[in-house]
Amino acid sequence: MVDGDTLLLADGRRVRLIGVNTPELDHEGAADEPGAQQAARFAGVFLADKQIGLVSGVSASDRYGRVLAHVYSASGASLEEALLDAGLARHIAVPPDIAQAGCLAGAEQLARVARRGLWGSGEFLPRDTSTLRSGENGFRLLQGRVSAVERSSSAWWIELDDRVSLRLDRGDQKYFEWKDVARLEGQIVEVRGWLVWRGTRAHGHPPWLMRLRHPLSLRGSSG
Repeated sequence: MVDGDTLLLADGRRVRLIGVNTPELDHEGAADEPGAQQAARFAGVFLADKQIGLVSGVSASDRYGRVLAHVYSASGASLEEALLDAGLARHIAVPPDIAQAGCLAGAEQLARVARRGLWGSGEFLPRDTSTLRSGENGFRLLQGRVSAVERSSSAWWIELDDRVSLRLDRGDQKYFEWKDVARLEGQIVEVRGWLVWRGTRAHGHPPWLMRLRHPLSLRGSSG
């Protein structure tokens, strides 16, 4: 295992699990994220027999050259579902690899309600946008109030608390309805994805950017 969501195969290939994200291990001198060791150990034990099955995604690989696949044990059990069920991973839907998105999102919800793993310890619970620190990047589950909704020729934009811009690119708009997005203004929402710090480069826009890919990554609530 490289970490909870990435495997190193005997032939040298690295496999990135589809549909889940686990805490990051210390690969570049930074401290482990809470739960990273636990998730990696869990995945290692799950695959201890060394015989695994891979079901490739629609996308052959990610931008880091890792093979994208669903991973199964010799008995046919899903590693992604097992990590979610244990509360050691969070679901993330990234088109076009969304065939199992509904099932994986359901597994996460059950673990969240039962407060298993990192849901119970609080590490996986959504963070308010006000707690973000300058320079912060990486996978985040955030909560905030929608302060603006706009659209341009290339993207739809949702702003949270004037701190985070959610960008919905044209290629992903087919998964959404504009009227539903427009109704979000003023509501408190949860959103998940990879946060990018823009800082002073934002030029009047919120300092953080997150690309929104799929409706399962956005959850609304009453205002």
